[in-house]
Amino acid sequence: MSRGKVTTGYNPKTKDHLHLNAGAIFKNFEVGVDTYESARAAGKLIGATQGGNEFKAVAEVRQIEIDGLPGRAKGAEVIDSWEVSQMANFVETTPDIITMALGAATIDSDTNGTYHIIKGKNNIEDEDYIDNITYIGTISGSERPVIIQTLNALSTDGLDIKTEDKKEGVIAATFYGHYEDDGSGNIDSPPYIIYYPKGDNVEKPVASVKGGTYTAGKSVTLSCADSGATIRYTTNGFEPDGSSDEYTTAISISQNTILKAKAFKSGKADSPTLTETYIIKSGS
Repeated sequence: MSRGKVTTGYNPKTKDHLHLNAGAIFKNFEVGVDTYESARAAGKLIGATQGGNEFKAVAEVRQIEIDGLPGRAKGAEVIDSWEVSQMANFVETTPDIITMALGAATIDSDTNGTYHIIKGKNNIEDEDYIDNITYIGTISGSERPVIIQTLNALSTDGLDIKTEDKKEGVIAATFYGHYEDDGSGNIDSPPYIIYYPKGDNVEKPVASVKGGTYTAGKSVTLSCADSGATIRYTTNGFEPDGSSDEYTTAISISQNTILKAKAFKSGKADSPTLTETYIIKSGS
């Protein structure tokens, strides 16, 4: 008997989309400011884990009851809320991890010269919420990590320390995301953000005239080695973005100018920023 045609989801891009290994858990990670390395150096890494990590974002969906409907109906469902959580099994036991697992607790590191003193509280205060608990993991086809943030995070399940002979003690902690007023009365945003890396960067634009001091104005053309990329630029020193002027023709530089340009292309990460500073000293 013939095996028949083999069907599979495997495709040429599969190797670039694999989520590898357990990743690491940070607190108060600033996307766009911190890197994995700088956050570790700044003490934002919470600690080593065992058995992997688990993020959940589950919408609580309510079915609108309508007479005559035989079952679920498109458009007859609403999301009442999101339950967001980041779970980790910490194989390190530190005062910070114990305190974060407790949720509402304080650390006194000054009173006793030998011990940190950790005490529970009977109330939850704003400072008990962690701005974000951030998972950083590896996607096989990218130099950049996948980043998942649980916002306004707080452990409300308490402290559970498990110890066994010939094994390491483990602190299991689940941090729950919490809604927050953004200052305008809006509390609709679910308390999580996922940053999934795009592909490789678009090539950095190149200027026909390098920055420098000149005695006359210059006409500057921009180019990008990535075919089909769109170049956007500014002449006021601001960082270009998707709404900046699109480059279509040579740029006339007749006065002191900071030219910045960036290339954009669907399916790729934005290019590094080109910066050229022109000083025009007319009549010198």
